Amino acid sequence: MRFLLTLMAFAVLAGCAGEPKHPTWKNATGAEHHERLIWQSMLGNDWANVERHLSPTFVGVVADGRMFDRAGWLQQWQSAQIREFSLGDMQVHPEGSDMKVTYIFHFQASASGPLPASGFRVVSIWQDVKSRWLLSATSITPIQSQ
Repeated sequence: MRFLLTLMAFAVLAGCAGEPKHPTWKNATGAEHHERLIWQSMLGNDWANVERHLSPTFVGVVADGRMFDRAGWLQQWQSAQIREFSLGDMQVHPEGSDMKVTYIFHFQASASGPLPASGFRVVSIWQDVKSRWLLSATSITPIQSQ
């Protein structure tokens, strides 16, 4: 009986441990983690995980206004070759089973021209589909300096 109570107490405490310190695709707890993981996967050339987490009907718009489907988005970022990135001012807006994520995005890529010092405003929509989060849309807009 004492063992069972100890085991139950441990289970309760383990469940209250909070968000994982190093989120992975298996233990990520929310849209913010998933957004960071998609960019980390691109940085690390883990294209299988990027593709696995893009909705089959994905639509993405880059800063110059070009729109891409899933295959085009993958090709666009594969050719850009991201060298580093940072995400800031991140906000998550739940809407039913979907999540809208907005943030400021800075990156350096091998195949990019001059980038705005202010960065980019990104809006992404994640959907919970059969207990798996999929990125269904992303829009990247340059922030205008004033």
